[in-house]
Amino acid sequence: MAKIVLGIGCAHTPQLHTLARDWDLRGDRDRQDGVPLWFRGRKLSYAELERERAAENLGRYLDMATREESLRRSFAAMDALHASFVAAAPDVVVIVGNDQKEIFSDMIPAFAVIAADSIVNVPRTSEQNARLPIGIEISDHGHLPNDRTIYPGHRALGLHLASHLVRDGGFDVTLCHEKPTVQDDRSLLFGMPHAYGFLYKNVMRDHVVPHVPVDVNCWYYENSPTAARCHDFGTALADAIAAWNVDARVAVLTTGGLTHFVVDEAWDRMFLEAMRTRDAKTLRALPQNELMAGTSECKSWIAASAAMDRAGLSMTVVDYQKLYRTEGGTGSSCAFTRWLPAA
Repeated sequence: MAKIVLGIGCAHTPQLHTLARDWDLRGDRDRQDGVPLWFRGRKLSYAELERERAAENLGRYLDMATREESLRRSFAAMDALHASFVAAAPDVVVIVGNDQKEIFSDMIPAFAVIAADSIVNVPRTSEQNARLPIGIEISDHGHLPNDRTIYPGHRALGLHLASHLVRDGGFDVTLCHEKPTVQDDRSLLFGMPHAYGFLYKNVMRDHVVPHVPVDVNCWYYENSPTAARCHDFGTALADAIAAWNVDARVAVLTTGGLTHFVVDEAWDRMFLEAMRTRDAKTLRALPQNELMAGTSECKSWIAASAAMDRAGLSMTVVDYQKLYRTEGGTGSSCAFTRWLPAA
């Protein structure tokens, strides 16, 4: 029977692949009051956010030395996660990720499994890059290939997971026999979302193991599953993997978050501790208004954490970094964790 031998949670953010001096490109955009920012369950303007957080004196984290040290430690943590991945030598990988209309467009499933023999990833075109928000294009090297690239999928496992999740797990998942072909309004193709591409490049280092993308709708709130539903899904996913009648070593990877586009260290620490101590009650009770904007990607972590709990693996925090880019605390928090079987 298949066995989960490793879990990895890794932050992904454009800031990790942006030079420290260029963080201000996004910071200047954050300061425009037309950009809504979610903080502790409320949507604020930047001016409101900076006033509310003035006592924290977050400006002390904006110097170049602090930024560069945060980047150095983040990349050291990703090196450690890569080393754990190599040491575990999984035969197949399940990636719990999320889409931002690069896999799905007119149809947004709550949960989906891509059961394909191969997964194609493509770089953005110069035309697509020209329409990106400022500061994004310069970070694309962190999650997109230079040329059209075909990665190995694992159709057999994908089909098994979809079947088991529906028939035994109680989840009506969308089954994709290949990555849906999404085009923009000028018929230009999109590659895989950075939730997946970041792991291809930073954990697997482009030596991509046959894998199954399992998508959780974090971003589109009308049918985004609750924290409790994501936790249940992770448990069902672990059961589905364990029921696969193949002698295979399986790694489960997830990425995103934690809090962004406003960093909240206290919330991050609470979330990490709840996962580390298997505090399902806290994770399941997280309200939707705390899982908004980029922080919504923590739903993928909740699912992966539940899967690891079910499989009996224990979590270690490799590192946690705060990538602030304004006095109001906008930016990204970066957590790097791994789950290993008990010794």
